[in-house]
Amino acid sequence: MQLTLREFHRVRMPLLIWFALSVVAGVAGPFGTLEALGLWPRLLYWCGIVGGSIALCLTAISFARGYRLKGAVAVWTCFVLSLCVYVINMFIFAGWAGVPNAVSLLANVALVTAAVHLVIWAVGFGENDEGAPLVDTFMHRLPLQARAPLVRIEAQDHYLNVVTKRGNELILMRMGDAMTELRGQGVQVHRSHWVSPDAVTGHRREKGRDVLQMSDGSDVPVSRSFRSAVQSAGLF
Repeated sequence: MQLTLREFHRVRMPLLIWFALSVVAGVAGPFGTLEALGLWPRLLYWCGIVGGSIALCLTAISFARGYRLKGAVAVWTCFVLSLCVYVINMFIFAGWAGVPNAVSLLANVALVTAAVHLVIWAVGFGENDEGAPLVDTFMHRLPLQARAPLVRIEAQDHYLNVVTKRGNELILMRMGDAMTELRGQGVQVHRSHWVSPDAVTGHRREKGRDVLQMSDGSDVPVSRSFRSAVQSAGLF
């Protein structure tokens, strides 16, 4: 049941956006669809167009995570989406084919794609109910009840034990991928450990090794290979 709820939280917003935009576009009938199609065919048309657009945009955003060429991915999204809509319109609307329609369609799709990316960015980099900034990509991997300022992350086989101020949660993810998403948000202190500087409450030497004391009461070891980075971050 918990897994079902977690997946529901992940898809709820895209589904709400899909439903709302499909109804609005289906009733308003933009781009000539009001005159060309009846109400139900128009609703069906916009359900498909909006649903495909959201799915393609989310796929492109997911693919672009961790890469520098995000702009190129967005451009390719516009072209692929425009091509799909163009082909669909050729079969539905008489006399649709032509360069002017293709150019106009590409411009409209570019504006819509930019708007979708802007909304996702604005939502992802908002604040939680404690006023702390969310780490967009990584934080959305957690269920809603666990989303809070990060304390530490510990690798456990193929899973990560993510500790926040609300508790801990196991997620299936590699440490290296998490470090990519959390770049600049904290410090990796060990091959299997990452900490948030704000959650470090103390430091001690134990049997010749450095240990960080965390706000959740745990002790996190600092490996020799990461010691200079920890010192540079001012954690001891």
